[in-house]
Amino acid sequence: MSFYAKIKTELCNKKYIISALAELKRRGEITTYEINERKEKIEVDRDGDMLNICKEKSGNNMEVHGDARVARVFTNRLKQIYAYESIKDNLPLDFEIAKETEEAGEILILLKD
Repeated sequence: MSFYAKIKTELCNKKYIISALAELKRRGEITTYEINERKEKIEVDRDGDMLNICKEKSGNNMEVHGDARVARVFTNRLKQIYAYESIKDNLPLDFEIAKETEEAGEILILLKD
């Protein structure tokens, strides 16, 4: 038996959420995602498990809705990739990424001198 969960996050920048979803799709961790601008909702297909990402009613942050087991794991991974995308986007101009690797769930970014 499965339970429906609503997980509140502190993710608020839609640009980085979409970038994170694109990266997850590129890595094969999700199948597809569909953005519904009118409802401010993103539907994510994770190999048949459907999740919804939508704005909290009381604030700017986003919530993930779906099967409790899938939503919890997906939310943790989404937060990790969200942080990764925002770090890459906000690097000062005098820094360049030399190497990006991922080992055991940890993303390592090596900057050039």
